[in-house]
Amino acid sequence: MSFKKCRDLILGIVMLALSAFYLYFAQQIKTRPKLTPSYASARVLPTLLGILLAILSVALIVLSVKKLKTTEAQETSKGSSREDLISVALTIAVIIAYIFVMDMTGFILATMLYLFCQMMILAPKEKRNPGLFAIVSVIFTVVVFVAFRIGLKQLLPRGIIESLIGF
Repeated sequence: MSFKKCRDLILGIVMLALSAFYLYFAQQIKTRPKLTPSYASARVLPTLLGILLAILSVALIVLSVKKLKTTEAQETSKGSSREDLISVALTIAVIIAYIFVMDMTGFILATMLYLFCQMMILAPKEKRNPGLFAIVSVIFTVVVFVAFRIGLKQLLPRGIIESLIGF
């Protein structure tokens, strides 16, 4: 079986393992039970996201197993298989860079850069639209920042932009 045929299965298994890892660490988040009600503690949203990631991972595993059993996949050229491996490697590199850059630049700038780079990596070459990707990255980051900082009253890593806007 080639990588191309079982990449969804591999991705599902890896993401399920990552969701378990994520859920474990989400439960390690310290909370102040006397100051914060249980429904608004710092571990509620990470736990929900971890559960959602686990559910989606299981769904991907089930669908990919069904696909492997029911359809005969066509052989693909080595070029597309090579492109898939390159995009996986670039995705892992961008995630690692995001983790390290967030401490220096803060949540807003690091997340905007990460989302833009990730969209550029995953989009097919003929459908890449840097302007649209930049707009989506900025809007999504601002919405998430406002939701966490103002709505949930949770702190996110501060950086240059957060200092300038006074958050």
